Amino acid sequence: MSGKNYSHQLDAKNRMRIPAKLREQLGEGYAITVGTGGCLYVYTAEQLKEVKAKLSNINAYREKQLKAARFILYNTWEAEEDKQGRILLPENLRKFAKIEKNVKVFQGPNCIEIWSEEVWNEYFNDVNFEELADALEALNS
Repeated sequence: MSGKNYSHQLDAKNRMRIPAKLREQLGEGYAITVGTGGCLYVYTAEQLKEVKAKLSNINAYREKQLKAARFILYNTWEAEEDKQGRILLPENLRKFAKIEKNVKVFQGPNCIEIWSEEVWNEYFNDVNFEELADALEALNS
């Protein structure tokens, strides 16, 4: 996990490239879905299988769980690269992540993340180090 991020732009047809160093980690058959904090998650085929397995174990009579599972599954898109290695970001995912042009691609802690540059900057604008320390401390307890 390097924490490296890359800046890109969508082209006129709403396509982008996953950086080569990150693309190698994905293998064949990766998917993009909604994430937390306003980003998109890019899952390998194996990670997507795990996510779907977890979602299949929800209680169908718990409306919040069902709604979350439906939202994630509805917004999961299996990426298809063109001959130049570009992927289309569908409208529903662009809208969710508020992506218009400038994009940050980041190796997150669990998967690759795609962010609108504006949302990325806003997300990291008000970092409270005391809250970060508490969150990290909770991981060790």
